Amino acid sequence: MRDQHALVVDDHPIIRDGIKQLLVRAFPALHIRDSSGTDRVLEEICSYPWAFVTLDINLPGQNGLHIIREIQGCCQKVPIIVFSLFSEDQYGPRALRAGAAAYLSKERSPLELVEVVRSVLRGEKKGRSQPASPVLSGRETEVLTLLGKGMNRQQIAHELGINEKTVSTYRARLLHKLNARTTVNLLRFAADEGLLGADQVPTC
Repeated sequence: MRDQHALVVDDHPIIRDGIKQLLVRAFPALHIRDSSGTDRVLEEICSYPWAFVTLDINLPGQNGLHIIREIQGCCQKVPIIVFSLFSEDQYGPRALRAGAAAYLSKERSPLELVEVVRSVLRGEKKGRSQPASPVLSGRETEVLTLLGKGMNRQQIAHELGINEKTVSTYRARLLHKLNARTTVNLLRFAADEGLLGADQVPTC
């Protein structure tokens, strides 16, 4: 692995430094650069033929899955390893469908990250099988979009000409279909799928 370079993208300096130190120990011949994930992150990723990039998809003011999709358009050969706090069950399949080479939760051990990097450097994809995106009905999509606009149950019912109990039923269906626990999770999914802007998704 001669003269290979990798990029670590994370907005938390402690995590960036930790990943860099881990990778330097495991891959002494690898040159590691880092990025805080500013609005120039796409330019940074596509400006060099990296051996791989580790990417946190929860970057301030940005949608990590959208970044992965954009990377596929400008530098598809750069393997993206998503390293994030979000659960693998909920976000892993979406990241892989978007074009990531691997998805790993930050709850995993350092050795697991090293093994994933080794696999990606061998040209392998690491992740579970990629199920199809959940199919939403037209009404479910409308309810999800209105939730993203900050409307409450009463306002949504008025907007769509349905009763509040029906709105609650649609919200429950959305939670089940999208494997979400809260409205915030629903809105993150909507942003990931392009139904909402990143600025419409609560950060907590």
